[in-house]
Amino acid sequence: MITCMKRSIAKLIRPRLGKAVTGISVFLLALPACAQQFVPQLLPQPMKIEMKKGEYLRLRHPLDSTLATDLRSSLDPSLPQEGYVIDVTAGGISVRSHDASGLRHARTTLCQLAAGGRLPLCHIEDAPRYAWRGCMIDVSRHFFPVSFLKKQVDILSRYKINILQLHLTDAGGWRIQIRRYPELTRKAAWRTESDWGRWWDSGKDRQYMSEGAPGAYGGYYTQAELRELVAYAAGKGITVVPEIEMPGHSNEVTAACPGLKCEGNQGAQGDVCPSNEETYRFYCDVLREVMDIFPSHYIHIGGDEAGKEAWRKCPRCIHLAGQLRLASTDDLQGFLIQRMAAFLKLFGREAIGWDEVLTDKLVRSEPSLGTNMNVMVWRDGKAAREAMLRGHNVILTPGEYYLDRYQDDPRFVPKAFGGYLSLEGLWKYAPGKLALPDSLQSGQTGHILGVQGNLWTEQITTPDYAEYMLYPRELAIAERGWSGDRLTYPQLKASILAQAGWMKANHVNAFDLKSARGDRKETLGPVTHLARQARVTYNSRYADKYAAGGDGSLTDGILGGWSNNDGRWQGFMQRGDRKKQPLDIVVDLGKVTPLHSITMEMMQFDSPWIFFPNTFRISLSDDGAAWREVYRKEQPREHLEKVSVRPWQWKGKDRGRYIHIEAGCDNPGEWIFTDEIIVK
Repeated sequence: MITCMKRSIAKLIRPRLGKAVTGISVFLLALPACAQQFVPQLLPQPMKIEMKKGEYLRLRHPLDSTLATDLRSSLDPSLPQEGYVIDVTAGGISVRSHDASGLRHARTTLCQLAAGGRLPLCHIEDAPRYAWRGCMIDVSRHFFPVSFLKKQVDILSRYKINILQLHLTDAGGWRIQIRRYPELTRKAAWRTESDWGRWWDSGKDRQYMSEGAPGAYGGYYTQAELRELVAYAAGKGITVVPEIEMPGHSNEVTAACPGLKCEGNQGAQGDVCPSNEETYRFYCDVLREVMDIFPSHYIHIGGDEAGKEAWRKCPRCIHLAGQLRLASTDDLQGFLIQRMAAFLKLFGREAIGWDEVLTDKLVRSEPSLGTNMNVMVWRDGKAAREAMLRGHNVILTPGEYYLDRYQDDPRFVPKAFGGYLSLEGLWKYAPGKLALPDSLQSGQTGHILGVQGNLWTEQITTPDYAEYMLYPRELAIAERGWSGDRLTYPQLKASILAQAGWMKANHVNAFDLKSARGDRKETLGPVTHLARQARVTYNSRYADKYAAGGDGSLTDGILGGWSNNDGRWQGFMQRGDRKKQPLDIVVDLGKVTPLHSITMEMMQFDSPWIFFPNTFRISLSDDGAAWREVYRKEQPREHLEKVSVRPWQWKGKDRGRYIHIEAGCDNPGEWIFTDEIIVK
């Protein structure tokens, strides 16, 4: 295991996150102003550091031994939670800290600062911007051994990450031993296929196998293994937060326990039945065992992406929705989430739910979600603001910054699930901008608890690949969570590059930032062509979510990158009426113009149903009334493993003022994404 600090650290008190995160601002105001020095080898950067140039304390022993014998430490309650002050002088090292966590962070900083058997003489004052600085690893889609998780604890603790969330249950497999329900790990922890695409997407096998059956793929953690992990992480200053999904993402639950399905349903079901009292008995039993393993103050209970289709046909759900005077059976999710959050409150625990817990009609009336629900925001900033205004604390984990996205040119890196998210792109995220203004804050409003990087593992099959996707981007999350927005991107990059030696020495399979090719070269500068700034008429509108620059986006000369979320790609969805093309636009060049080529770049990205058009047509007109078709292309569906961008192009010799472009998809719900109409 990766070590820098003595085993005695494991005996320090386990930190517990509180609801309010207010002490940090008081501490910042209390500090004297000074010029902030940047020290690349420190990640995250301290709030204040003053170094005496060329003056060092020679360590007579390895740093661990020096810390045990020469370091003088004391507690200072006036410092904020997790805060510390370090003074390295010719006479030795002294540390003042608010608590045991602060002392641990001080030691981590000293470990990073030491080089060549010596420490620079310095004064450091430090405390975190956010109380929650997390990393989530999905161990359901692909199972990783405890040894891998311990290694991640070692890495994350070095960078002052203090939360490791484990996504323990999902359709991919149930990963935690529950003694009351042994069938969960005997039947639902194993599946027929390791490849997620073949098992869940294209093949739609979605079958589970019994433990020990030939070819069974999966695994689970025993309660003893999880207790060992929890204790190990606590010794490194990390709280392990379990996530038990409900009511959706529960195919594995209903496969192992069919009595939790809706009345009359004999087929597969992805959501447990919210009108069945057996469902509540099941989850109460499960959560009792979960709480016995995990002392975390917070328990994540999911709440996202429930399909709810079976509920709409279930006589029992229909009856309960009527009794509760709900608008529809869909709103029974709020009923379930409230009950489970209230159950956790009986044990002094707080629930966390994905931000869909805010959307049910039930929770918009009395009683609301109550004070025992924290919201993990992944969809948009509006959800964060709504949650805080309704009195809930939030953890920010926006989907466009998920770590399962490509971090470099998709053509040269392993397959990923999401779009494109470089380190620089991740650093653009500014969680502080979502904080409520002072005018809206009150004793009843919530706060931003912190930030978290989420690694979903549909396409991540091995521990090495998981590390490749986690690092160095999770280090940027660590920096943002600790220091806020103090660093520029060049400073962040320099600091991360300074970690490469440590990463290599400790066998961390991190992505090599020095070799990054970056975004598409086409994005580096504007494209000059005849349609620049031309007016575009949309006979079919783009989706508001993917509007890019609005009505002028397709003629602004700006090309998109590898991510469909980069604000440069416009998205058009195929509606139910197949006769109406999702992409139907007319470009007005202002006058009849000689034409030699018309090009539109298209994106395909299979996971979110973005496909190249199956039909593509270009027509020209001099007056906007009489049209002549000059190009038609029909292309059967081609499934691609990676994000791809290709030009759809007419070349020839013609003239016209108006250009009419139409493109269609195979099925409702599919998307066409394009970034520019290039006319020459």
